Amino acid sequence: MGRPGAVGGAGGRVGGGPDGRVDRMGARSVAAKVCGVMTPRDAAVVEGAGADFMGVILSPGFGRSVAVEQAGAIYEATSARRVGVFVDADMGDVTRIAAELDLDVVQLGGSEAAEAVARIGAAGRWGVWKTVHARPDVSLVDATGPYAAVADGILVDSWDPARPGGTGKTFSWAEVGSEVRRAIGSATFIAAGGMTPDNAADAVRALAPDVLDVSSGVETAPGSKDPGRTRAFVRAVKRAGRKEREP
Repeated sequence: MGRPGAVGGAGGRVGGGPDGRVDRMGARSVAAKVCGVMTPRDAAVVEGAGADFMGVILSPGFGRSVAVEQAGAIYEATSARRVGVFVDADMGDVTRIAAELDLDVVQLGGSEAAEAVARIGAAGRWGVWKTVHARPDVSLVDATGPYAAVADGILVDSWDPARPGGTGKTFSWAEVGSEVRRAIGSATFIAAGGMTPDNAADAVRALAPDVLDVSSGVETAPGSKDPGRTRAFVRAVKRAGRKEREP
């Protein structure tokens, strides 16, 4: 389902095939993802900033949710890889929508079981990223363990009992990167939660992720991406990522 030319080449675009994995050896830098995009105008902001992945929330009922009927125009406004975010959605709906919108990555942000992750991944050529939360009462090794063998990527986000994501809150980064990497091996590690242009470089250095994910941290108002902040975030991620990967 991946579109030729959507990745690779100039601008440090992330390498890898349509399975949602980032080639850590081949990528020139850490990849940048902008999530919670709601309009073609903001997708154009993502394009102008040079982000590698763009996320649209396709499950209803959240502050940045987008109707499936409107999502196609948003994805068409950028060449960034298409991430569709679902939260505890019906499995049949997920795979149908993923095919309809030609998604590169299905991101599952709810309490989906490992079996569901595996079945969704097997249903198409898209990759599957599973969100886990950095909760103070659960080790990340335990949280990621059930998904390590079935997900193409693990997204670690901050914990808020009222919301599955987009909280704008950070979590303690100490030892997280090494814990997650031990648990998931070669799968893609995506870090989210309170990321901004100001802390992006520190997050890259502390966590060593494959992808750094931002939503509210580049907004002027909920759901409205700021061009300057979005460019600054992507630039900070790329610069810090190149330094991290230098021998």
